[in-house]
Amino acid sequence: MKFARLSTVACAVTVGLTAPLLPLDSTPAGQADTAIGIRYVNSVTLSDDTQFGGFKVGGLSGIDYDNAKKNYLAISDNRGEQGPVRAYTLRLPIGADGRLGDPAFDTLIQLRDADGNPYAPRASDTESIRWTPNHKGFYYTSEGEAKVGRPGFIREANLDGSYVRDIPVPEAFTPVLDAQGVPQSGIRDNLGFEAMDAAGSSIVALSENALTQDGPAAGPDVESRARLVRIHHTTGADLGEYIYPVDKVAPGALPVATGVAEILSIDGDRYLTLERSLVPNQGFTARIYETSTAGADPVTGAASAPASAKPMSKRLLFDFTANGIDPQCAEGMTWGPELPGGGRSLILVSDNNFGQAGKTAFHLLAVDNAR
Repeated sequence: MKFARLSTVACAVTVGLTAPLLPLDSTPAGQADTAIGIRYVNSVTLSDDTQFGGFKVGGLSGIDYDNAKKNYLAISDNRGEQGPVRAYTLRLPIGADGRLGDPAFDTLIQLRDADGNPYAPRASDTESIRWTPNHKGFYYTSEGEAKVGRPGFIREANLDGSYVRDIPVPEAFTPVLDAQGVPQSGIRDNLGFEAMDAAGSSIVALSENALTQDGPAAGPDVESRARLVRIHHTTGADLGEYIYPVDKVAPGALPVATGVAEILSIDGDRYLTLERSLVPNQGFTARIYETSTAGADPVTGAASAPASAKPMSKRLLFDFTANGIDPQCAEGMTWGPELPGGGRSLILVSDNNFGQAGKTAFHLLAVDNAR
């Protein structure tokens, strides 16, 4: 998500939120009927002037952890307009007190296109990143640019950022415009593959809002029926597609900034999703949900998902705003290491939009019973 494209008022955010801003049909924080518990621990924020490898650190919109090497991958959603399209490896220490310390960046990875060249400006819109199963490379997504008919992608790269292959994406996600440039189907502009995870033999990706043909974008009075797809990571087979209900736009929030920022596997058919939005002159919202494909109607291979298709289940686990915490523009989420006092760590990273809105922040949450 590029907040630099939003209006000036959208960028005039403050660092503290004063009241919960909840969609009308959501469960209040602390009342979700689930065995999973999430507790906020602490956050570490970087200056917008932080540099590494000769370029400002910014736009961090995806993150993933390697338990063997005890390090992380992070990706910037810079479109090649603030230095090269890039990812990083870094360390995020958790002290004996169970709190997150200052990040230490280790390498800058310049990503390359299918021809082996650095990405040309605006040729990509990188958002999410995950290690491959053997941790000898990684997958990453691009939202594309639907308004000009440029599709998003899921791409595999070597550790040096060189191109390996594209993961096949179902045709329903490809943006199609009519002769006047009006979208007819596929991902909406700036609302594509913000969210992706790799687990077991599959890659799962989720559009930020509904595909054009599947229903409206999120609004104050309507949820948006985003589409999830599971793809076999070696064969490219479509393992299933399902509808995910994105929250209605909260009172005062920007519709264009409301959507799914990340997805993370729990086990089998269960996932965590991160939804965020932006309220001008107040700040960002971020909510973590548990969701599942169990019981949902598959829409696999459908050019247009039936309106009657039962969506994935969804329940609120944690609301930053309702707990008095400023999430900044939270967009990346990964499981981290075991915590000193027990429990599993959940790490989130926020996108500072290169000084346009929000700060680069790393958030540490403690999670119980997420097995």
